Amino acid sequence: MEVFKKKINRDPLGIWIAILALILICLAWLMQLYSLIDWEGAVKLGVQNESFTGDLAERAIADVERGVAIADILWALPITIVAIIGLVRKKFIGFIAAMMAFAVCVYFPLFYAFRESMSFDIVLVAIILWAVPSLLGIYGLWINRNLFSTK
Repeated sequence: MEVFKKKINRDPLGIWIAILALILICLAWLMQLYSLIDWEGAVKLGVQNESFTGDLAERAIADVERGVAIADILWALPITIVAIIGLVRKKFIGFIAAMMAFAVCVYFPLFYAFRESMSFDIVLVAIILWAVPSLLGIYGLWINRNLFSTK
């Protein structure tokens, strides 16, 4: 697919797709941040499924989800920010960070797809907003990998 190598302004289309995918990924991490600030509000919005006000099992699952949200904010959000800055500057670290962020965003929708507690709507949104753009971003970066210097 040579279209991913076609230049648009200063960068190939594949790089622009990767940057757009990373911006969508930031949306996921911002939703996780909102969950940490107002968990029950996030449940009402549909960003989280489990509540801390339910039965013992529901509260335990919510604790696990809170741990995942904390990990996303401490690990995935900084990697995504490094990826965006690195891609814009055409640094090798941006390429690597983007691949790491994309791997997470292919994994977590698939993880949710196989959980019985997740609604189909949330799984579908996660696949469309994060997994598919991440796969396109991986491809777009890979075929343009020669643009990223290791210096």
